[in-house]
Amino acid sequence: MFLTGKLNSEATTRGKNAAANAMTAPAEETTAFRMASMDKLFSTCGFDFADMEELIAELPTDHDMWEAPGFDRVLFHADPSGMAVTAMEYEGEWAAVPSYRGGEEAPGTIYRATPYIGIVETGDLRFAALADAPFALPAGNPVGGEKLQEQVRPAVVALKYEVGEPEEFSLTSPATERLYRNFKPSMLNPQVEVAGTIGGVAKHSNELGMGEFWVCDLDGLPLIVNEKLEVGQGIRAHGIALCATEFWDE
Repeated sequence: MFLTGKLNSEATTRGKNAAANAMTAPAEETTAFRMASMDKLFSTCGFDFADMEELIAELPTDHDMWEAPGFDRVLFHADPSGMAVTAMEYEGEWAAVPSYRGGEEAPGTIYRATPYIGIVETGDLRFAALADAPFALPAGNPVGGEKLQEQVRPAVVALKYEVGEPEEFSLTSPATERLYRNFKPSMLNPQVEVAGTIGGVAKHSNELGMGEFWVCDLDGLPLIVNEKLEVGQGIRAHGIALCATEFWDE
C-alpha cells in the first residue's frame, strides 16, 4: 500500500495547530484506505512504482519541509503533467497522497477532519478528499471549528467506472453524509460516486511516475482514468476524491 502512515496520537497532538485536533486513529484510517485500493489510486495517476519505498526514493527534494505540524518531514513534488504527490514522514514511517493541480480553481472551504482527509465545500458540493497539505489545514468537525477559505482544485480518480448514455452531473460522498449524521470521523474516507457526460479528454504523461493517465472533463471536474474514453459518453464512476490547495502555490 502506498498510504501506510502510522501517525500516532502523539504526532497528531504536537505542533502549534494541534491543541484542538480530533482525528481518526491511523489504523482505522489506513484500513478504510485499503478498502479503496491505494495501489490502484496511484497507478491510475501514472505512478508506476512497486511500493512506497521506491516512490519516496525517487521524489525530488525541491519542496522539503522539516517542521510541518505532526510530521518530522514533508516532501512535495508537482509533476509537469499536473499530477503531484505529498509524502509525509513520522518516526521513519511514510505516508503519501496524490493530488491533481491541472484542474480549474474554484472558491471553497476546507478543514482537516482526519490526519490526511479534508472536508471540501465548493458550490453546492460537500465531500471528503485527500488533501495535499493536511498539516496546514485547521482542524474542524461538522458542528464547529475553523474552515480555511481559499481557491481549491478538486479532482476524482476513478477506481472503477461504466460508460453509457449521457448523464447529468452528480457527485456524492456517502462517508461525508454519514459524518454529518453521526459525527464519527473514524468512519470517514475519501470515496465518492460521480456521474456525468464527458465534455473533453486529455492524455497526460507522468514524468516522475513514468505512466500515463487521461483526464475527463465532467462539468469542470477532472475525472482521472487509466484509458482513453470518448467525448460525449456518459460515465458513472466510483473513485477517490483529491484536493489541491493553495499551500504549494509558488
